[in-house]
Amino acid sequence: MSLLRFFIYLAMLITSSQVIAISPNPFDKAIMVTAGHDVRWQFGEQTATKSVKGADGTWYHLFYDGLRLRLRLTGSSQDSQYAARQFEEFAVYDVKIDGKRTDIFQWCLNNQEKHNRFLQQGLSVKKGVCQNLGEQGSYVMRLTKETIDALGEGNIIEYELKPFRTKVLVKFSIDDFDRVTNEFKKQYEAKHAASQPKAEPAPVAPAAIVAAPKPKPKPKCKIGPPEGFSEVITISYDCDDVAAKNSARASVDSEVNKIREKRTKAEAEAERKRKEAEAARLAKEEALRKEQEALAASAAIQAELSTDIATKMIAVCEKSWAEGEHRCYCEKYIKYAPANIKASSSCK
Repeated sequence: MSLLRFFIYLAMLITSSQVIAISPNPFDKAIMVTAGHDVRWQFGEQTATKSVKGADGTWYHLFYDGLRLRLRLTGSSQDSQYAARQFEEFAVYDVKIDGKRTDIFQWCLNNQEKHNRFLQQGLSVKKGVCQNLGEQGSYVMRLTKETIDALGEGNIIEYELKPFRTKVLVKFSIDDFDRVTNEFKKQYEAKHAASQPKAEPAPVAPAAIVAAPKPKPKPKCKIGPPEGFSEVITISYDCDDVAAKNSARASVDSEVNKIREKRTKAEAEAERKRKEAEAARLAKEEALRKEQEALAASAAIQAELSTDIATKMIAVCEKSWAEGEHRCYCEKYIKYAPANIKASSSCK
């Protein structure tokens, strides 16, 4: 009786294990986190942050400082390193603005060491343009002017992450990004105005003293930059002051030369990046071509093997057909049989 109970228990255990194995995996479902229009920007000195809390208690903070965009996951509402969540296998699969992958994220995928399927914690990206800092619960992306313009014109920015076994889709409304731009401009103008020296009030002459007539102002001349260098400031000087004229000319020429040098370096860097991208594209095309050639060669070999096997099998079957017999393993080749040999329904 005890042996029968043992077999019944064993059968129940196997059955329950099979049920568990085929049951749906709860981790396959993605977690959705959305910061809508009601989530406002919080401003610091030349910084802006939007924060939203997920259903599992994790906070997601979108941080912008004019140069970088950072997404940080924390255990509290504070966007601080002290409160940051820590991960061992943090993955960033995509960053989209209005459903379109950002150019800078694609560049980072193409320039990550080892693979370009997703940004992986522990792998570096060329020049640190993107940083997957899963151990600090954050992902940082340096921005280009094109990406900043896209933020200003966009409505939704979306991150596709996998900080643990389940994917997370985090969406932030950015249709109010103009508030960030205006706030940064206002802060800059206020700081610039505060740094300017205040003009001292003119002394008040005693009532009994008649003010001397003011001398006529000397005529002013200007020296400005050549066409295409509008960022260089035009300098005024007294027309009859040769030293001031020479100094103004030297100052303008110096600024123009600096800008020329910067432009030359920028053009050289852009050309270098273009050549790198072209080389990467050609290498990718070459790898694809070799892969296609390998697949074609494999298909040809398989076709040759199939033809050889069929020839040998037909030769074997012909011996049976010559004796008036039909074997089921010859059913596949029945079209090569003599007219008196028919297909058999029992072979199906």
